[in-house]
Amino acid sequence: MPQWIARAAAGCAALAALAAAPDGAQDAAAFPNRPVRMIVPFAAAGTADIVTRLVAGCMSPFLGQPVVVENRGGAGGTIGTDAVAKAAPDGYTVALHTVSSAVLNSFLYARLPYDVRRDFVAVSQVAQSPNVLAIRADIPARNVQEFIALMRARPGGYSYGTSGPGTILHLSAALFTRMAGVEATHVPYRGEGPAINDMMAGQVDFMVNVVPALLPYVRDGRFRALGVTTRERAAVLPGVPTVAESGLPEYETYIWHGIFAPAGTPAPVVERLADAAVRAVNDPACRQRMTELGLTPVGSRPAEFAAFWDRQLAYWGPVVKASGATLD
Repeated sequence: MPQWIARAAAGCAALAALAAAPDGAQDAAAFPNRPVRMIVPFAAAGTADIVTRLVAGCMSPFLGQPVVVENRGGAGGTIGTDAVAKAAPDGYTVALHTVSSAVLNSFLYARLPYDVRRDFVAVSQVAQSPNVLAIRADIPARNVQEFIALMRARPGGYSYGTSGPGTILHLSAALFTRMAGVEATHVPYRGEGPAINDMMAGQVDFMVNVVPALLPYVRDGRFRALGVTTRERAAVLPGVPTVAESGLPEYETYIWHGIFAPAGTPAPVVERLADAAVRAVNDPACRQRMTELGLTPVGSRPAEFAAFWDRQLAYWGPVVKASGATLD
């Protein structure tokens, strides 16, 4: 058989196989053939934005298409979340959610234009960011138990600053005081920057915040890190014990970042996105940059991430209710 006939026959066979394949398989075979838009539902320059841009840049080579980041902030992350929920479920518009937009908002808002668990599908958790419990350096406590003792001696006499009511920073601090059996005054700010500034000025006494935000102040001695809020110690603060090992064994909070697609996105497309995310997170350069930022790389598959997401919804619902925080 002439070679050109053999090639033509092989091409026809391939086309016939593709035509006979399910629609999802055809979508996956062609996906992506244009840029992917990754919406971060928060303002530029924050931790979520930094993580999104890093992950998007690392994923692009593995998708063979640019991953374009779009900030769609406002209303605590609900505006950008709604935009992705209503986008075409074809894999070309995805969200980079944090625990706030993927979990907490479901309990903080009485009325949302979407149901996050119904309207999204989990793709991959890409990173976690441990929090750290820190106090002003002039407070005479060297560890978690000494600080709890000080607060018990002055009920309500110590205050904590947060980036606003209902944020993960507020809920993490409220959870700490509840588990420790102490009272403290919540002082909310419009962002973590003003809260940090007032803590340096002596207006508030402590906070629970992400490691990257507080690390410079811990290193220069203005703040004292008492405990890391994850189960494992933070690589950038190896000498700081966890809060769990400091006497509150059930305490665990952290910010996490994950990719989500609109519900109805074909499973093969979700898997293609997840594969690119996992390969990106495991890329040495990307992994090193995450570590330098104080992040813990994850890179989970869709089923694993969905199970984690359900556990987070079950965990944080009662915490939000106990805090009394609402954002309506």
